[in-house]
Amino acid sequence: MHISHTLFSRCWLAGVNRLNSDFYCSLCSRRGQPGIDLCKACERWLKTLHWQTPQGALTTLCLGCGEQVMVGAAYGQECEDAGSCGGSCNYCKNCLQHGEQLFTRIVAPYRYAFPLDKLIKRVKYAEDRQFARVLGTLLGRAIERGPEGPLPEKLVPMPLHASKWLERGFNQAEDIALWCGKHLAIEVAPTLARRIADTGSLAGLSREARKSRILGAFRADDDVWGKHIAIVDDVMTTGASARELSRELYDSGAASVELWVLARTSSTRKVSAL
Repeated sequence: MHISHTLFSRCWLAGVNRLNSDFYCSLCSRRGQPGIDLCKACERWLKTLHWQTPQGALTTLCLGCGEQVMVGAAYGQECEDAGSCGGSCNYCKNCLQHGEQLFTRIVAPYRYAFPLDKLIKRVKYAEDRQFARVLGTLLGRAIERGPEGPLPEKLVPMPLHASKWLERGFNQAEDIALWCGKHLAIEVAPTLARRIADTGSLAGLSREARKSRILGAFRADDDVWGKHIAIVDDVMTTGASARELSRELYDSGAASVELWVLARTSSTRKVSAL
């Protein structure tokens, strides 16, 4: 069987790096950075979510719905109004008027784009679970780069329904949370919430259809009472599942809920200005 020179070289390089280093890059097979199977060159290919317009406005995610919004001051910067906004600069106009304030913080450091999307799909669909260490560590490092403040007491992976878990054999959100929790020294508690309704795949559904399908899908354990919790997931699309889980956690007595996702898909609505 013919093997191309390029493929042979990459396989040989990966083998050498496994022998000479504890960390090798999951994308190019070269030596990785300490603590993560990713080299600096490949990490620079990852597309960050937050960007700055020529006018100096920044984008952030609305803490009510997760939509991308433009603000004068956002993630990691001081508020232009010296705090007089009461935190309203973190919400879109719709959520300010009609929405719920479901999250104390949303962390979504990257866009769901190449090459990160390939790594996520390899974990989720090809059962290459070793790459969850890369994804979880990237998320943990993003938390460390964010604004200073108390970390949550528990990480709750986005639950899978029992039928989906049996089909797949694992929960990729739990794998990512385990590595993220290890990096940040936070306990991962997958049993604090469970998905009681098999909602099926939400891919391709409209925002309203997702919202309707996911209603009442989760149950939280009584041990969430008074806890500061972060929901952990791989990708955020419309945020319908995370919002419904957040409501259930609050209804069960959680003190605060954050949302940590590795990547955000392109917003389904045009980026709005506050």
